[in-house]
Amino acid sequence: MKNILAKILMPAALILSAVLTAAAAPKNEAQFDKLVKTYTLNPDGSQELRVQKQLTIYTHAAMNSLYGETFIVYDPAYQQLKINESYTRQVDGSIVTTPANAFVEVLPSAAANAPAYNGLKEMVVVHTGLELGATIYLDYTVTTDAGALPALDIFEQVEELSPIKEYVLSVKVPSGTPLHYALLNGSAKPSVSEANGVRTVKWTLRNVRPRPRYLAVSAPAGNVQALAVTTFDSQQAVADVIKSQLYSPEDEAVKALLASLNEGPADRRSTVDKIHEYLSTGLAQNRLTLAQTGYKVRPAADVIRSAYATDAERTLLAAALLQAAGQDSEVTLAFPRTSDPAAAGLASLQNIMAAGLVDRADEATADIAGYLNIIGLDGQPAEVAAPDRKVDVESTLSVSASEAASVAEGIYSFTLPEARSGWLGSVYASTTSNTTRPVNLLLPYLADETYTCTLDVQDGLKAVALPESMNLDTPVGSLKVTVAEVDGKTVITRSLKLVQQLITPALYPQYYRLMSEWYTLCTTPLIFSAE
Repeated sequence: MKNILAKILMPAALILSAVLTAAAAPKNEAQFDKLVKTYTLNPDGSQELRVQKQLTIYTHAAMNSLYGETFIVYDPAYQQLKINESYTRQVDGSIVTTPANAFVEVLPSAAANAPAYNGLKEMVVVHTGLELGATIYLDYTVTTDAGALPALDIFEQVEELSPIKEYVLSVKVPSGTPLHYALLNGSAKPSVSEANGVRTVKWTLRNVRPRPRYLAVSAPAGNVQALAVTTFDSQQAVADVIKSQLYSPEDEAVKALLASLNEGPADRRSTVDKIHEYLSTGLAQNRLTLAQTGYKVRPAADVIRSAYATDAERTLLAAALLQAAGQDSEVTLAFPRTSDPAAAGLASLQNIMAAGLVDRADEATADIAGYLNIIGLDGQPAEVAAPDRKVDVESTLSVSASEAASVAEGIYSFTLPEARSGWLGSVYASTTSNTTRPVNLLLPYLADETYTCTLDVQDGLKAVALPESMNLDTPVGSLKVTVAEVDGKTVITRSLKLVQQLITPALYPQYYRLMSEWYTLCTTPLIFSAE
């Protein structure tokens, strides 16, 4: 009897243990108990950024990878880093001060293979004494020399990968200094005070939810909050910083490069094609952001000589080359939309584009232009041409025993043709990973695809399974299938047309349904049999 009872109780105990363990498991990897960022513009023009964070660790993943280190990039040429405080408070209250050898300076990975930017530093703070339940305390200040940057310019995304119990961002400037600011995708209002010749604007947000770890988020999509603050007095002043660094088409280095591209045996490629080939294969891409280079670009001659370029340098060189080749290549700037357009300064800049440059990043920006604020170098609204994404394919599918995938004896399958660049091949998988979605989805573009396929049936094969005609209309778009006989041949027409680019969580089930139907339609084989 005891053995029987033991056999019953042991599994029950294991199940109860598993249930209790699951219930006790933390919902998040960690939590920011407090995250405070203070930006200060001093009367002498120097700037300070002070970051103070308290982070409690809940999981081994957070301890060993996600938050085991803090990375701080700065430029010693005009910035100084000071670690004010760094320690870990363990669960029993013990304090483990970060030792000197846990502060490691390295070259930022984006600056590797870019000698002109090898002066940049990345301080890696290795947090020590970590254990589950421990709290990391880090307090550091980055001071920027007066005149090194064109303005106090801030664009801070609020959400982190873990929840934030209290988030504070303060901006301090001398009284009378122009200051534009806006909170994107949020409703919190700042407190504004003035004392001792200093104006302080302060946002305090509590219980900030984490952003999804494996879903794309951005301010234009409206699924994360961001703070944009700047002392630039207008977007014209912002544009002027870029305008003052344009490469001239009359620059000797630019003219010499263009001449070299046109040298050699004559071929059918145009000068513009040769420029694009040079930009894609002759100029290595450097991933440093404009902010990391101090909002500066190198002279055209240096860029050409070094054979690598940041995105900004590449775009400005492209514009100069295209202009030197007789093309009208205007430079435009893309910013997130803000309640006060002037609040979006250089730190908010999403992309610099050159008309006539065939570039994926520029095309992606043009595709979502309706969710951005795009201006020219005159500071005025500008339009950018979006690429033609329409797909209209007519094809003939040879339905013969010799060209089929044999399923069984006398049974053959065929797949309807699909454009590689179509929605199914390029976008479907990244936007339908789950049946529900907690945040907005901003589609890269609006699909408009039609496939008309005529079946050329041979060898006496007989259709066993073909798509059924259907018409599915949803708030986000429509799907239509027709199967008809035309001149004695079966013609299958499939079309997908999306009309809603911003998919909210409420609309997502409709989008998912539409995509599921499209996927099934495009991947289900046609079945034929031998008569």
